[in-house]
Amino acid sequence: MDTRLKVGIFLFDEMTMLDGFGPLQVFALVPQFHAFTFAASTRPVLSDCGARLTPDHDFDNCPPLDILVVPGAGDVLAPMRDARTQAALQRLAQGARYVTSVCTGALIIAEAGLLNGYRATTHWACLSHLGRYPCIEVEHARVVVDRNRITGGGVTAGIDFALTVVAEVAGAGLAQTIELLLEYNPAPPFDCGSPTRAPDAIRAQALGLFQPQLDRLSAHLDARAPN
Repeated sequence: MDTRLKVGIFLFDEMTMLDGFGPLQVFALVPQFHAFTFAASTRPVLSDCGARLTPDHDFDNCPPLDILVVPGAGDVLAPMRDARTQAALQRLAQGARYVTSVCTGALIIAEAGLLNGYRATTHWACLSHLGRYPCIEVEHARVVVDRNRITGGGVTAGIDFALTVVAEVAGAGLAQTIELLLEYNPAPPFDCGSPTRAPDAIRAQALGLFQPQLDRLSAHLDARAPN
């Protein structure tokens, strides 16, 4: 009998691959974890970088999860608006020990009501959007742990997120060993990976590239707000 914890990573079309597969690379090194992917169906999904990703399970056949992981995308409106996706995530979260997200995946689980009453984070450009859910306390942080909810910031924060999950579940020693095995020792060529350090012109340029998606997200939140 397989006693490993079941870690399910949700896949969907146009997702940011690193949001899900960065953590998957970390989780694959944890002896106590059985990490796999799931989606609405087992057909390959097309990530936002063009790579085709093949889910291991569909919604109907996904095993009960110990850890639910929901990655994000530049545009998460499709899984936010899809009733079947929202229902599947709610169902899988019910029995999970941990409900987690990376990047704008926080908006997907917020839409499902899975962050109500918790502190959480998301990609820096969407913090104000996450804050429009009245029952969520938003923090600008690389990773936020609030009881059994663990949320990560944008994209590359998924590695920090995954190591945090490992430390929470399997101990800091194993998390540190994996950090070393992966040579996770970031030394970015430019010190502008946070909006608090990026020059104004660079921050404006980044927001400009993301603005159409942010506008659509704002319109969705406007429409769902109570009158």
